[in-house]
Amino acid sequence: MKKLMLKLLGTHVTKPKVSSVIRPIWQSTGEVFYLLNTLQLRYKSRYGSVSVDSFDIDAFEKGSKNLHKKLVSEFGREFTISVCAVGWEKFGNQTRVKAIDNAAVFRFNQSLATQTQAVFQHQFNTLDEVNSSDVNISHRADVFKYYNIQINDFINQLNEANKRINHNRVKCHGITSENFQKDVFEKVAMV
Repeated sequence: MKKLMLKLLGTHVTKPKVSSVIRPIWQSTGEVFYLLNTLQLRYKSRYGSVSVDSFDIDAFEKGSKNLHKKLVSEFGREFTISVCAVGWEKFGNQTRVKAIDNAAVFRFNQSLATQTQAVFQHQFNTLDEVNSSDVNISHRADVFKYYNIQINDFINQLNEANKRINHNRVKCHGITSENFQKDVFEKVAMV
């Protein structure tokens, strides 16, 4: 078969070069700004899964000495808090802003030996390739994972990361919590 193909195509046939690393044209600037007004709380109630968008953790925390304990007493033995973000990419003189769904995720499961996990998508991930599923990102090697972390430490880490971003850049990104509403991320079926 190989001889027949060479005869048909000629002798100047070479194998295509396989590159193990594909470099996208848009390069991450390494900056990620977490939109804390996009906190989403997910937990299981006795009636099924519940998702609370735009969860106001500051209002929930008021009057509580231990936020983690209050979350467990209110939402049970297993819950997830995620936050969306924006990131910037450059191509030549151009800069674009990309929305990152589930940019950071805090998970609590009381039945596990390691009850808490925080997952942060790596700042240099190519934003076109970022997984939107918080389950998928936890299995990737290019994310930061922290174990046995408290919810207050998770929120503080988000705030500290945001302090490092140029505030002029933050003001003009144009991405709001509305960009992360469910309809934005649903797949469009082509007929």
